[in-house]
Amino acid sequence: MRKMFWILVLFSSTNLALAQVSSCADVAIFDPKLPIYPPITRVAHMQSIERFSVVVHPDGHSDISFLDGPSKGMFQVFIASSREFLESRRYGWVTVGEHQACTYIAEIEYRMLPEQADSPNNFMRVTDIDLAHTLVEVKDTKPTITY
Repeated sequence: MRKMFWILVLFSSTNLALAQVSSCADVAIFDPKLPIYPPITRVAHMQSIERFSVVVHPDGHSDISFLDGPSKGMFQVFIASSREFLESRRYGWVTVGEHQACTYIAEIEYRMLPEQADSPNNFMRVTDIDLAHTLVEVKDTKPTITY
């Protein structure tokens, strides 16, 4: 009987702990700033996926830390651009009430698009797939000559 009591206590405390963990499902982004595809990486045809850990606090501010992705040489420009983009995000809660901090992994993916016949040289597209994944696509830049 004593064993059964401890199993019940352990099970109940585990459920309480799980219920207190806050997910980021009810977090929304307000006033999003567009990320920048760094011009030097665009000209060099560089692509990258940068991953960051984002902690959203109850008051809406966030802490960002780099997790992984190419980080040597010119790839540091992607990290700086991604960090600036994530730090500029303003968070809020969709539901009313008290909230706990939540953590999610943000991926910023930089991708070059294939050449297209009729599109302008400065083409760029940003897609927020969800809270955790932003896709930044650009077309290659070509020097233009004006007379």
